[in-house]
Amino acid sequence: MNNKADFSSLAGGSGQQKQPLHIPKAPQIVAARIKKLIVSGELKEGDMLPAESKLMEEFGVSRPTIREAYRILEAERLVSVARGARGGAVIHAPDPSLISNYALMVLQSEGTTVAEVYQARLAFEPAAVRLVVKNARKTAPDLLRAALEEERKVVDDPQAFGQAVAHFHEVLVQLSGNRPLIYLWQAIHSVIELHQARVVSLFRRNQPTEEAIAYSVMGMKSQEKLIKLIEAGDEEQAESHWRKHMQGAYKAWVVGFEGVKLSEVLRD
Repeated sequence: MNNKADFSSLAGGSGQQKQPLHIPKAPQIVAARIKKLIVSGELKEGDMLPAESKLMEEFGVSRPTIREAYRILEAERLVSVARGARGGAVIHAPDPSLISNYALMVLQSEGTTVAEVYQARLAFEPAAVRLVVKNARKTAPDLLRAALEEERKVVDDPQAFGQAVAHFHEVLVQLSGNRPLIYLWQAIHSVIELHQARVVSLFRRNQPTEEAIAYSVMGMKSQEKLIKLIEAGDEEQAESHWRKHMQGAYKAWVVGFEGVKLSEVLRD
């Protein structure tokens, strides 16, 4: 029985150009180990790393290697380094805004449209509502009513009202407690605020003031109904209601703007 495994395919196979393995350099290894301590919570926001001489001894590397590791970590905003006698490397917790900012940049570069953003919201906001009922039934109603009250205060101001509506949805998603959903929202919230403020302004410019405000009031009544369903602890009804609300929101915010790209919204 031949127990010798053929590893040639892993390296490119016979007759194929072999791909060299990437072996991390010493600074990358040092940075990775420090990063692991940050992610695990052993190193926390504001902690100081030991002196360079101590790290050199700990890792068995040179001073330039430690400083290159610092540069890697600085680029990821996990440390900030102050030079001088009182200097040193200060630890920073991973910043969620980096995910959001980069994701938004990628979406813009790929020509993502406003319609796609609202399609995503239609998919994840009803699910977020179910989580709110499950995880934050007692605390959510007061927080959502406070956000709704802000809408009422600025209902006559198209710009402020569009932003206030976006804020209500932001609070709702945050209350779900689901971090991936929260970070997704953070990536797109600036687009939503700007787009909705623009749509409200255009709508009210082309409609009698009373009719336009009445439409906004109808949306706020739907939000109030959601809050009551959350208070009642009715996951099914709350999710179903919000799905219908988001379907209506898609028509209100997207119809006529289907081809508008995120880059256009953020450029204006």
